[in-house]
Amino acid sequence: MKRTISLVIAIGLVAAGSTAATAQTVQPSRQPSNDAKAVTLITGDRVLLSAGKPAVLPGKGRERIAFRTYTVAGRLNVIPADALPLVSSGKLDPRLFDVTGLLDAGYGDSRGDLPLILTGPTPRSAGVRTVRELPSAGARAVAAEKSSLGESWRALAAGPGKVWLDARHKANLDRSTAQIGAPSAWQAGLTGAGVTVAVLDTGVDQTHPDLAGREVGEQNFTDSADAVDRVGHGTHVGSTIAGGGAKYKGVAHGAKLLDGKVLSDQGWGQESWIIAGMEWAAEQGADIVNLSLGGQDTAEVDPLEAAVNRLTAERGTLFVIAAGNSGPSAGSVGSPGSAEAALTVGSVERDDTLSFFSSRGPRVGDGGIKPDVTAPGSQIVAAQAKEGSIGTPVEPGYVSMSGTSMATPHVAGAAALLVQKNPQWTAGQLKAALTASARPTAGESAYAQGSGRIDVPKSLAQNVTSEPTSVSFGVPQWPHDDDQPVSKEITYRNGGTAPVTLDLTADFVGPDGKPAPAGMIALSRDRVEVPAGGTATVGVTSDTRLGSVDGAYSGAVVARSGETAVRTPVGVDREVESYQLKATFLGLDGKPSPDAYTLLFGLDSGQPYFVNSPDGVVTRRLPKGRYLIDTFFSYETASHVLADPGFTLTKDTEIVVDARITKQLKVVAPDPAAVSVLASAGYELTTEHGSIGVAALADSAEQIYTAHLGAELPADKFLWTLNTSWMAGKDFYGLAHFQPKSVPTGLEKTYRPADMATVRTALGQPTAQAANGLRVTFPLYSDGRGSSWAIGREITMPGGLTEHFSTENTQWESEVMIGEPPAILGAFRSAPKQLRAGRTYQERMAGAIFGPALPRSTYPWAERFGDEIGFNIGLFGDGAGNAGFTAVTSGNTTLYRDGVKLGASPDAGYGVFPVPAAKGAYRLTTEGVRGEVFDVSTRVSAAWTFTSASGDKAIPLSVVRFHGALDESNSARAGRPFLLPVSMQLEDGSTVTPRKLGVEVSYDEGKTWRRATVANNSALLFHPAEAKSVSLRAKAEDGRGGTVEQTIIRAYKLK
Repeated sequence: MKRTISLVIAIGLVAAGSTAATAQTVQPSRQPSNDAKAVTLITGDRVLLSAGKPAVLPGKGRERIAFRTYTVAGRLNVIPADALPLVSSGKLDPRLFDVTGLLDAGYGDSRGDLPLILTGPTPRSAGVRTVRELPSAGARAVAAEKSSLGESWRALAAGPGKVWLDARHKANLDRSTAQIGAPSAWQAGLTGAGVTVAVLDTGVDQTHPDLAGREVGEQNFTDSADAVDRVGHGTHVGSTIAGGGAKYKGVAHGAKLLDGKVLSDQGWGQESWIIAGMEWAAEQGADIVNLSLGGQDTAEVDPLEAAVNRLTAERGTLFVIAAGNSGPSAGSVGSPGSAEAALTVGSVERDDTLSFFSSRGPRVGDGGIKPDVTAPGSQIVAAQAKEGSIGTPVEPGYVSMSGTSMATPHVAGAAALLVQKNPQWTAGQLKAALTASARPTAGESAYAQGSGRIDVPKSLAQNVTSEPTSVSFGVPQWPHDDDQPVSKEITYRNGGTAPVTLDLTADFVGPDGKPAPAGMIALSRDRVEVPAGGTATVGVTSDTRLGSVDGAYSGAVVARSGETAVRTPVGVDREVESYQLKATFLGLDGKPSPDAYTLLFGLDSGQPYFVNSPDGVVTRRLPKGRYLIDTFFSYETASHVLADPGFTLTKDTEIVVDARITKQLKVVAPDPAAVSVLASAGYELTTEHGSIGVAALADSAEQIYTAHLGAELPADKFLWTLNTSWMAGKDFYGLAHFQPKSVPTGLEKTYRPADMATVRTALGQPTAQAANGLRVTFPLYSDGRGSSWAIGREITMPGGLTEHFSTENTQWESEVMIGEPPAILGAFRSAPKQLRAGRTYQERMAGAIFGPALPRSTYPWAERFGDEIGFNIGLFGDGAGNAGFTAVTSGNTTLYRDGVKLGASPDAGYGVFPVPAAKGAYRLTTEGVRGEVFDVSTRVSAAWTFTSASGDKAIPLSVVRFHGALDESNSARAGRPFLLPVSMQLEDGSTVTPRKLGVEVSYDEGKTWRRATVANNSALLFHPAEAKSVSLRAKAEDGRGGTVEQTIIRAYKLK
């Protein structure tokens, strides 16, 4: 049984998805795109993200609310101060503030509502409506209009019960059926006839010949128009269960299918859709429900798990659920496969070795053994949906896929064969028969495989099963010399007509792979007789006083009688050296305070925790090691932040974190008329597990108090940043201060006019009509590091900006976003610039000619990492050379090696592709087509050639840049000659002279082309008097063996 966590909320490090769940079908990794995105939190506050750089727009009336932000393993969490108590008490789901997860799930501001699940009644508040009741979870799904969240969130939070995010979950047979022994069952006449299996997935294509006549019911629970499978996942799963093909026969090809579409045409499904599908399947009388999907698990019993457990108990339905594809990390089994009642399935290869991607236990929260069994899940061939989009084609009508999604239907089909033979069996008996008869994979722990790979003939032949199906002894505390032996029972049930005598053994191995010490797992007897139709009980005792190696021990109790072998997985996690950390958080009145919120991050383990206590005292047991302890005291008028980034735990320790030792941050702007609009005070800590960013946001620096605890860190590991934004009329002031090694205990900083640099920026017109937008600026330390927040300022394009920036040890990176949330159409971003005090700079931004650009950047535009190559190239950089990413109506990116296509992406300029290790000649092509809101650079395409081999990192690319003198409407004069300077930009932002440059021009949007005269790095054009636009095409070599070809349709207008 899972425990409930209220005071300590673990924040997952693996980007496996908290809101957007881990994909259950293995797919290539992806990196964040550079396009600008916005997300509205449940509080009504907005967060903007572009290339990972954050900005905040407080909700109406919330301008003085402080914010606490954390970035761990690339996942950004933003929690307004008035929501912190509700998160720490368990009232609000932490995933509601996981900005990265919300965007990954498609819950950004391109969507007008925020889907929620409430375990209490729907509040009477404008903008909140009930979508469906979810009785099996004791909850209801609601939709909260984002435009009303500023008013409705208080009503949502004030009601009884918990507010959950209605999180999205994603979809996680020739040789494989023989691998589990299904053909022998078919020979015995068992095909699943008379059994109904529900497939809750992307839909099932019943028009496929293998599935004709199999479907007995269909229901669409998604926001897709119908139940058609346009992904192909559900059809593949359904045919693995019940496909009737001659070559690719399903495990239970005589079974009938219920087709519940709970994953949309994009492969995602909200939790409420999945729960509704589960309830429908149970009501329709499904014997078995297959769920090849899942998401991140938490220590609590979430609504999906609650529904699985309840429907199993009340309806007798067996839920067979994928473990997930987040392996080989321990503790990575996803929800709802983590439900106690679920039959949870991991994946093995064709030789029964565990698949690398298969999620492993122990279960989060209680250390339980999950998955329960494994089955073939790698390169499984099954039916292809007519409109399916995934899978590797094998032959007409069939595709190959890998994942625990593919393993799960093998087990669901095996369960159907058992139901046909034993129609009176309960879900528990089916689960017990399949787990007890499984074959283990040698060298793998029970936490990785459960009982092992299912064995259909044995599950049908054996009459003896065990209850429970696994035994966990939890986590006894270190040190272990005073541990007390713990005993549990295994009950053997004999369903046969003759008594069975079982010989018992316990096979147990430690975390080092060596046999456990004798006696660590002991049986009360080594032989037991189980009467016909009866039961017998054996005691199992764990004694963790034995042995010297700490960590997870597991194995199985095996009961044998002739050909019968009944396996019961057993596990115990012998706690590593750990100590009690007692922390007392004293508020400004000197008393323990409930207003303290602490991030504990294990610098050795990489494990983060969010800690709070209603009485101001927290006791937490932690492994010996180094920790970051960051505490945020939230008060109505100010925030007090204390950080100890190098705390070492080597014994039971008591600490006091006292808000009274903090001192105020004070910043004086160079203009007395300037008003502070945002202050961001935070730091970036570099660890072996990646970078951690922590920040406090307020109206002004004076509302933030800080203190450093403990020793300083090396300058290259720790950098604190104070970034304040000010407005004086229409002028903006950006003032940044950096401090390596430590957080200052208070700070007073005065900026003089002589300390400042002034930048005057002429904004062009990136769209067909004048447009509103947002301006954001970010400071970076002189070495390029920095972690801070910025304010989004409203601007109009075309137009002008006057900005003043501090210059000490600082570079500034600026950005212009086209449009305002929720309709952000794109963004332009400058390269970081070191400005000089006393100087005035003239710059341009957001004007034509828009085309591929590779300005100097803090991250690579193209990179090889291992045997993958990733691209993230802006196709719509502006005429000043700033990187540009805008919305497109269609796009594609394709990579070839030695003339062979390796892969394709539907995104413009973006793709991640697996590649061979050996050196090869590559060709990359990409294209982006823009909608009618843009009237120039309506279609941009490019192609590059380059070489790459394993071990290379940077990918050598170049682009051709056109520098025409255009007016603010992106136009030149018709009927006149026009000199068009041309340059070549390399991947590091440097400019070189292109080699073998050829330029062509079209005055009919690419229908016909003519060669332009090129001299002295300029193209000489003559604009016909009747022409309306100019399109450009160029070819060049970069002098390093690479080439580039570019085409820009309607590069600029003529008038």
